[in-house]
Parts: sequence; structure tokens; C-alpha cells
Amino acid sequence: MRNKAAALLTIAILLGLAGIGKMVHAEAKKPVIARIAEVMANQGAEISQWTLYSKKQESLAGKNPLKYVQRFTAEQRLFHWSFDYKDNFVKAIGTRYNSQMKSFEKLQVISTLTKGNSQAYILYQAQGKGGRRDWNKITQVFGQQSFDILKEKTAIFSCMNGQFGDKIEGVLQLKAEALLHEFNAVPREKAEEKDFVSVSALTSEWDLSIPAKEGKMNIQIALRNAGIGEKPTVVIGTPIITTEY
Repeated sequence: MRNKAAALLTIAILLGLAGIGKMVHAEAKKPVIARIAEVMANQGAEISQWTLYSKKQESLAGKNPLKYVQRFTAEQRLFHWSFDYKDNFVKAIGTRYNSQMKSFEKLQVISTLTKGNSQAYILYQAQGKGGRRDWNKITQVFGQQSFDILKEKTAIFSCMNGQFGDKIEGVLQLKAEALLHEFNAVPREKAEEKDFVSVSALTSEWDLSIPAKEGKMNIQIALRNAGIGEKPTVVIGTPIITTEY
């Protein structure tokens, strides 16, 4: 059940981003991940983890889903692969360490049936720890790796986790507003609890966006006050947060 749930979660993320899989970022002064790191530093947050994603969806009409996965993983032989075979899907997960980005890479390919038609979903991810990185180089290397794997130029999704050294002065909402102001972002959706705030917003700093209840969104910010002795945390993702928060 757990494996099936994990596979379904992966598919849900892929489907949720399906509409923007072939979009690319507009020219910017710096990579989105670098801009997020800059804002984190401005707001006194220490980067604990960063993640870059890209994805692709492909129709397998007339093709054998199992053979597709087997061929794909054979081509990506530098990854270490594990497989999960179910009645309604085949899933393979490959991992390796990338010394150029100093990050761990995960490559997932899922072949499943969608309304009777076989579909393949490919999700490529690089995840590293800490800040003080050459974000231009990381984005360049990731983009090239993504192109080599997916065989096309796709959107790059960014997500960054951080923590504050001390308890956040004032309420979390004020810190969320300060972060939104850094990105010149307009709130679209919001969720608030005593020790948690999540805001989805739209910034003009990049074009990548997805539909929201109120127009479009292309950035999500989450703040959480941890328990006694724990540091407050922040997660920023474009266009949505794709890590646990």
C-alpha cells in the first residue's frame, strides 16, 4: 500500500505540473534558485536544502509500457535502478551522486494506464544541502542533464528549504508578507494556523505559472514555527512547493 501510495503521489505531482512541462523560464538576471537564495539571505534564513526538478509526459500508444521502462533505464545506465511492478503501473527509480552539482540525483519513470491509454511520466530531480553555491553553474549543469535525459528543453522547478536562527519576531504572517514583498508577489491563496502559514502568489519576476483559484500563481511560501528548542522553518517553491513542509 505504501509503495502504491508513493507512486500515486508522484503521478499526482507530474499531472499537476503537466500543463507547464514544456514551458521555459524567461530570460532573467539570475536563475530562479539563485533569486530564492538571495531572498532567504535577506530575510535571515539559512539554507538547509535545495531541489531542482524537471519532468516529461509521453504517450505510449501502441507501445509496451514494460519494455519502454526497460529501454529507458538501460539507456540511463549511470543510475542505480530499483523497480516496482504492479497490475496498473510499472515504476523505476534511479539514483546517483553528481559531483559537479554536489547533489544527489533521482530519476523516476512511471508507465501506467490513463483512461485506457498507456502513458509514461518521467521526473528528474537534483537535491543538495546548504547554501553558498554557484547557482548559475548548478542551473546550467542541471539544465544540460535534464535535456540529455528528457530529449527536450523543459521548465525547471525550484524549491528551497531554510531555517531561521532565532524565533521569528512577531507573527508568521508578517514574515510571509516580508517574503512576498521581496519577490514583488501578489497573494492568490492563503492558509493560516497558529504555527503555520502557507501563501500561494504571483510574481512578475518569472513567467512560469499554473492556474489558481484566483487567476494564476508561480510561487508558494510556507513558514512553520517548530516546537520548543526547534528553529522556525521556511520553504519556497516555484511554481509550487514539491517537498514536505
